[in-house]
Amino acid sequence: MTNTAWHADPLTWGTGPHVFEVFLEPTDPYSVKAFDKLDLLLDQAGEDKVTIKIRLQSQPWHMYSGVIVRCIIAASTLEGGKETAKTVIAAVAAQREEFEFVDHAG
Repeated sequence: MTNTAWHADPLTWGTGPHVFEVFLEPTDPYSVKAFDKLDLLLDQAGEDKVTIKIRLQSQPWHMYSGVIVRCIIAASTLEGGKETAKTVIAAVAAQREEFEFVDHAG
């Protein structure tokens, strides 16, 4: 039996004692607004003062949500780990409307 070293890198930045957990759905407009502010929060608060943890929350009313969340987790297993995953989140956020269907709930 082969032992694999597969590992999903936790989406955690900073090392501070104050933990800020944010639940994000990558195509949700409010999640995108929150995601876009996380780096600034970490810079202003200080990496030694706060730890930011991103929790991915798939939402079924966002049609591609499950697939995108899985892609982000898969990206965290690649070289660069959480930074690679963060790049994928940013790319999806920048094009979030491309992942939505017009009147899909109507």
